[in-house]
Amino acid sequence: MKGHAKSSFHGAHRKILMLTNVEFGEANVFLATSQALLEADPDVELHFATFDGLEKCLARITQTVQRRIPHARPIVLHNIKGSSMTAGVKQHLVRHGIPHRQPCIPDSFTTPLGGFLGSVRALNDTIPIFLPYEGPELADLVSSILDIMDEVDADLVVVNSLMTAGLTACYHRGCRFVSLSPNSLKAAVPRFGYPTFFSGLGYPVPAHLLPLNLCLFVYMVALWWTNGHRRRVAGCLEERGYRLRTTFDLARDTPRGFKLLVSSRHEIDFPVACPSYIRPCGPIVRPTPPIADVDPGLAAWLAGGPTVYVNLGSLFRFLDEEAVALAHGLKIVLDTARKQPGTQLQLQVLWKLKRCQTQDNCPASKQNNCPASQVLDDYIRAGHVRIVDWIQAEPNSILRSGHVACSVHHGGANSFNEAVSAGVPHLVLPQWMDCYDYAEMAKTLGIGRQGNESMKPRWNAPELASQLLATLFGDTGKATRERAKGLARLCEERGPGAVNAARILLSECCGK
Repeated sequence: MKGHAKSSFHGAHRKILMLTNVEFGEANVFLATSQALLEADPDVELHFATFDGLEKCLARITQTVQRRIPHARPIVLHNIKGSSMTAGVKQHLVRHGIPHRQPCIPDSFTTPLGGFLGSVRALNDTIPIFLPYEGPELADLVSSILDIMDEVDADLVVVNSLMTAGLTACYHRGCRFVSLSPNSLKAAVPRFGYPTFFSGLGYPVPAHLLPLNLCLFVYMVALWWTNGHRRRVAGCLEERGYRLRTTFDLARDTPRGFKLLVSSRHEIDFPVACPSYIRPCGPIVRPTPPIADVDPGLAAWLAGGPTVYVNLGSLFRFLDEEAVALAHGLKIVLDTARKQPGTQLQLQVLWKLKRCQTQDNCPASKQNNCPASQVLDDYIRAGHVRIVDWIQAEPNSILRSGHVACSVHHGGANSFNEAVSAGVPHLVLPQWMDCYDYAEMAKTLGIGRQGNESMKPRWNAPELASQLLATLFGDTGKATRERAKGLARLCEERGPGAVNAARILLSECCGK
């Protein structure tokens, strides 16, 4: 692939290279779209370049498709040589002495924002999210990706919109590429009129807080361009013949004919006017098997009553005091639910709880070892609460079981989109970056609430319980459920996001 002029097919089939970080928060949209591509065109030659960790997922996708379409081509995996984003961020935090909790979350992200200075501290620690490598490491990654691009010689490259090494390689090669983003439309076109990252401000931003929001927005932009780490990395890349490119370049130096496919649509996002190159596809969610096929025991338990599903994402690790506060909030809800008039079934809780590595693990077989489990001991013994550190079934399978009354999550893009697609109400406990956006979107759309408004990103039991009860019961709960189901129907009518994305990508291969 030597430049834009290349557009012919290799024989009778199209060839696409998917290029992404390995972390599920970003990779899920690529996995979902890969399956949709193979199902839409079994003859497509699909290559997937990433770091170690997705081998089994990609093999399962190939097997799933080939069970129905035996002649579908298998996905070809290419390993990028170097450290993953998570490893890079962790190394950066350690190297620069930035306090953090495992696996790679700066303490500033989990400290109550507390106004301008709290937001500034968190913004300062976001640089490694976008640029998690030193100059030589990033240059080697770019070189490895360029080698893969030359080997594959694809008709089209689909690159993660947050993958700095991939974007740098695509711009450097001058190839024909499209970006795929798991995030919101608002994140694709940041403007100071919307809540700035880590501001914790509501939407719409109150008039008296607009100056604060503007200051944070200007600070964020200035921080990026003046940051010493960014300038050192850019200088090192220039010495190797590369120009640093990041997600910000997609808006300020948009390639001709470029498209950014976003895992959202206007009806489930902030009201944003998007440039023509941004294509909302709808929630891009990985298809998963029914819960009964994956874990019959869990499926039977879920059928025992409406369930609150608590999962704060793959990166979050609980401190004991955080888990205990959440447990007390859940206990208030469970106690109150017992007294609700007309209640036929006992409310249940399924909680995926991962504790910080400095504390003992809390496997399902030893729930009573966890302080949080002691708070909920009566309900655990009665079989109404399960606290586990690992669940065999995918979150999407659980949400689509038909038994989840509310999804308590951290505001991650995938968690939000999976719940939206399943028609499940949200209680959001936003933790960092655009998680606050998804909390505001849930409130604005009428499909959920924020459970920690007073002390975000931490929480307290009374506030969490109050917001969860309002999501579950009474007129507000009924309205929330109806609105959530209505948006799920709308998304279904407009077609799965992965299918819509695959259709655009195949069209791009034809040069349309």
